[in-house]
Amino acid sequence: MKLRTVTITTLLALFPVLPVLAEEPEQQSAPTTYPEFFEQNAIAVPSPDDLGPLFEAMADRRHVLLGESTHGTHEFYKWRDRISRHLISEEGFRFVAVEGDWQAIYRFNEYVKHRTDEDIDARTIMRNNITRWPQWMWANEDWAEFIEWLREFNADLPEDERAGVYGIDMQDPFDSMDAVLVWFAENDPENLEAVQESYEPFRNNDDGFVTYARQLAQGGPQLDEEIAAPAELLRARIAAGDSDVETWSIKQNALAIKRAEGQYRAMLVQGGGSWNARATYMHEAFQRLAERYGPESRGIGWAHNTHVGDSNYTNMSARGEVNIGHLMRQSQGENGVFILGFSKSTGQVVAGREWGASMSVMDIVAPRPGTFESQIRATEPETPVLYIFDENSRGDAFLNPGMQRAIGVVYNPPNEAWVPSILTRRYDALIHFEETTPLTPVVSGE
Repeated sequence: MKLRTVTITTLLALFPVLPVLAEEPEQQSAPTTYPEFFEQNAIAVPSPDDLGPLFEAMADRRHVLLGESTHGTHEFYKWRDRISRHLISEEGFRFVAVEGDWQAIYRFNEYVKHRTDEDIDARTIMRNNITRWPQWMWANEDWAEFIEWLREFNADLPEDERAGVYGIDMQDPFDSMDAVLVWFAENDPENLEAVQESYEPFRNNDDGFVTYARQLAQGGPQLDEEIAAPAELLRARIAAGDSDVETWSIKQNALAIKRAEGQYRAMLVQGGGSWNARATYMHEAFQRLAERYGPESRGIGWAHNTHVGDSNYTNMSARGEVNIGHLMRQSQGENGVFILGFSKSTGQVVAGREWGASMSVMDIVAPRPGTFESQIRATEPETPVLYIFDENSRGDAFLNPGMQRAIGVVYNPPNEAWVPSILTRRYDALIHFEETTPLTPVVSGE
């Protein structure tokens, strides 16, 4: 068959002229691997002022947990500060609960609520009261800036509407003991001797609770009922109507001491008992704060990723360990809490080379090949990037765990920790920094 040659002129004569339509952009298929997800779903956030998508994602959650992948990074503290400012000033959040000891952090709470002398400031509180290693965690310039902002924010509010800051850890029970003893001496001297006797077996030893654990291992007496007695006295007093804020705070100190005994006693048994005693206390303390502030109150948590990132999606679950992120999802429901993790590739960090060592500023080694950090790095992000995890990143394709960096207060590479994680379920969102800078301590940490 002879084909007819059709010219452009002939075509125009046969058909009307139609408008030229713009080509639709090619639709990307849903990612099926973490590298694809990181490539396709990165939201550039040059500064905390660009976090609108994050605030929209967490808008309906009652509580927000903010992580960190090190305990010594300026950017983690600064961005948690700015996120918390927004949640407090714009969303009505009432308290910030941090991975710090109750009594030490409570001194900041008194300051931000204008219950201290006017001639004091946040840095003075740090120099005088943050004495337990590692001091830099809560004696640094970023935390000081947040504390000063919160004090100013509270200045014109009625006292019962002021936002507070609290510690939900119990790693310094002796500071709490001192506070409890002072309170009983001033407010309940009839029971002071009984409280002194409850604490005496622990206070008489140089290493206190460690000695107690050793004595238990050698068949010594278990003193859980004795150390719980002051908390029971305070509970009875509050039940009888003495519910002023000072009595309530001292009861939290007594509970921290009681839970510390349980943590050290659990060290004698193999498994996750000691870790879980601490995690359960942190969750319990957060819940008590929410109860204190009222059934509609909203709270913010600051702690390491290992505490806030849901343990059910890490290798912790295989060891029978839990954390506050997992327990919060259990108690509040997944839609009741928003978990934000933080990660980094390189830069510098404040840490010690071993437990109790002098503070050092250390270079962070590049992430290992195949880790989440290295996969993000391969996308060559030019700014900090935000990833929000939704149904497109929680399918079966993302259930294979990868490794995420976890630097604590001790850092001595190449012996650094990497946590197997199902990242898109461990958190609700992640902010990643390519290069970070160290905290600026207010005290030396030596």
